[in-house]
Amino acid sequence: MHPVPAAPRGRDAPERVKLVLHRAIVSGTIPGGTRLVRASIAREFAAGPRQVRDALRELAAEGLVRMEEDTGDAVVRELCRSDLEDIYQVRMLLEPLAAARAASLASQEDVMRAVKVLTAMGSETDTKRWAAYNSDFHRVIGESGSSARLAAILENLRELSACYVRHSIVAVPGRADQANAEHEEIMRAVIARDPAAAADAMFRHLDGTLSALNLRCRG
Repeated sequence: MHPVPAAPRGRDAPERVKLVLHRAIVSGTIPGGTRLVRASIAREFAAGPRQVRDALRELAAEGLVRMEEDTGDAVVRELCRSDLEDIYQVRMLLEPLAAARAASLASQEDVMRAVKVLTAMGSETDTKRWAAYNSDFHRVIGESGSSARLAAILENLRELSACYVRHSIVAVPGRADQANAEHEEIMRAVIARDPAAAADAMFRHLDGTLSALNLRCRG
């Protein structure tokens, strides 16, 4: 198995295992297609087989891995083009709603958090860090709409496609700059308290990302 960060202390075994594997999968440290052998994970985390099984089942419920019922092991999911389109079509239905809610409900603190992220993104040249900022920006917008349920759904969808967003930045020259401009347009609409404009800007941004992802898949 690929090396993963050390498990944080103060958590029970299933939560520790799940948290560390979750972070490693979403960040791309453990790439798609990797087989997660339950016995190896148990040794690495000093956890029992049942605890590891529970952690892997939670990751499977989130769509990050698929379970092999005969062995209890898991395999990190690789998204195909149809999976990516499915995820983005759902995001394009829900995330404009989150942006519209943010335009109506975001606090001054929410706005400042989002602007701070955008400022960091604008000067970031490392693809992995840029992608992390990208997730942060969308997370702030989602959380600003005061719907914990909507924010949680969107967070899961972003995590499923996070590593592919990084690849799209590499595959399409200038995509990061274009995405930065699209984020700024979303932010201007939120600051202007214009829900319709925020929703429209978010939809067009996600559509542009999906086009870049499709180009990457064809490549």
